[in-house]
Amino acid sequence: MSASGAAKDPGRELAAARRLGVPAPGPQAREPELTSVIRLRITEVMVYERNPRRVSNERIVELKESIRANGIEQIVTVTRRPGETRYVVAKGGNSRVTAATALYDETGDERFLYYDFVCVPYPGEARLLAAHLRENDQRSDLCFWDKANGYLALKADMEKERGTTLSLREFSRLLEEEGTPVSHVLLSLFQFAVDRLSALGPATEYLSRRALVDVIQPAMGALIRLTRRLGFDDAWLHHHVIDPGLLQVAADFTPQTMQDRHPVALDPGNLIRGFRSRCAVALGVSMEGLDRMSYLLERAPDVDADELRQAAEQPVIEGAVKGEAGRPALRSIRADPKPEPVSSPPIPVEPRAGEIAMHGVVVRESEPNASLNADGPASESINRPASSTVVPAASVELAAAAFRDALNAFARTCGLAECVRDAPGLPYGFMVEPPAPEPSQPSLDDQARVGGDALNRYLGWWWLVSLSRQNTASGLDHVPKQSVYARMARDEDYWARVCDACVGEPLLGDRMDVMFAAMLNPDRPIGLWWSELVHAARAFRVACPERFRPPRWNELDAVERLLRGEGA
Repeated sequence: MSASGAAKDPGRELAAARRLGVPAPGPQAREPELTSVIRLRITEVMVYERNPRRVSNERIVELKESIRANGIEQIVTVTRRPGETRYVVAKGGNSRVTAATALYDETGDERFLYYDFVCVPYPGEARLLAAHLRENDQRSDLCFWDKANGYLALKADMEKERGTTLSLREFSRLLEEEGTPVSHVLLSLFQFAVDRLSALGPATEYLSRRALVDVIQPAMGALIRLTRRLGFDDAWLHHHVIDPGLLQVAADFTPQTMQDRHPVALDPGNLIRGFRSRCAVALGVSMEGLDRMSYLLERAPDVDADELRQAAEQPVIEGAVKGEAGRPALRSIRADPKPEPVSSPPIPVEPRAGEIAMHGVVVRESEPNASLNADGPASESINRPASSTVVPAASVELAAAAFRDALNAFARTCGLAECVRDAPGLPYGFMVEPPAPEPSQPSLDDQARVGGDALNRYLGWWWLVSLSRQNTASGLDHVPKQSVYARMARDEDYWARVCDACVGEPLLGDRMDVMFAAMLNPDRPIGLWWSELVHAARAFRVACPERFRPPRWNELDAVERLLRGEGA
């Protein structure tokens, strides 16, 4: 066959196009790309910085050894942005470039410096991201979360280039025209996940589309409808229920808690149970009461808030007798002819003077604040109760459970989950042991200078020590004698040496601003749990005042310490 005949052979043209990684002309590719094969130093090529795929270190090590033995077997396509001197990976191949760069950096061997690349014209940022999404999607390399973030980032790029906002349907149509068909229904699911579940952090890698469609989205939708009908907006639900629940699950997927176990899936049922439990506490109802409200709202969508609150106290039977306006009449289904009332805390309201709202449970202060002037009459406190009120047992149990949940979540976030111990004699019923020392590691405050998790551990440990009151004279009498902390605090010289070598300088004086700077930083999840723990501790103290005063607890309170000149 002549050379001209070979050039016109469509089979050979298609094979050549495939070899260069360029799609053959067709309905999904409006025009073929002009390509060339060039030889470049690996240092002249950089990975695509917005690659939607997360690559493990193990994958890079494996590829590096493969390149050491065989070179880059699958040629990488690159492009160059206008005004740039270096090339960037154009579609797939980021892992290969990362591994090849690491191999050259490690060896400095000229054998690992030069490689052949296919170079294509710069297509624009939107098409560049789309090419990486297609490449990873075709190889099934993207988890659901990475795919969701990738496509939403592509939508933002297209909107920027076009100067207009795109609906999900319009975006879906444009994707189809570009050869990347994605239904607007799936795009809507991506949007829901990114907007509402980002607080899952590292756990998002284990989020599946099936779990989202079958479990998470329907259950969250039911909670949203219920709380809206009760007069709360979506921001309230996220602040009190959704975000704390997501962060609690995320804490189980941090590097500290994953050292000895490797989760393979996110349990959506456990996540939803956590949401519902928190919602019940925030609304001040029992779990059974929450179930009854959800049941009624599902079967009577126009039911009002008052009827829902009644349902929380009194069950509704299926096929109940219709009351006024055709709504189900509320009546008990108990077999006992004299049913006992449900001892649920009240539905949340704005707290009045002398009240504290914790997770929607309103309890009254039982102690008026003393005046700083010991010789004069006690000033009228804004927290003074209007009348003496006994805290219901249900409120005490809820406050105790909420405090323990917040304590455990805060400790997990700080990497201190293994340090919290029961100490019934201390006011809050817990103490915290020092983290197990690691060989050749400096004290916690020296480690904290690098920031991140080490800073969380340092701040979290000292703050929990202060909260528990284990570092006071009265507290040391109630710390279990066999504890590590009790041995640390046996005398002042030994305590000073331990602080220098292990736990670091206490959070006193000018170090308190370090704690507040971290706890109040919205970019640090630890702050959310710190705030949650402060509220939970306050509500626990209101519900259990006897644990904080004589004869059970003999420590001077803050006002008395100031009057005596202590603690300054």
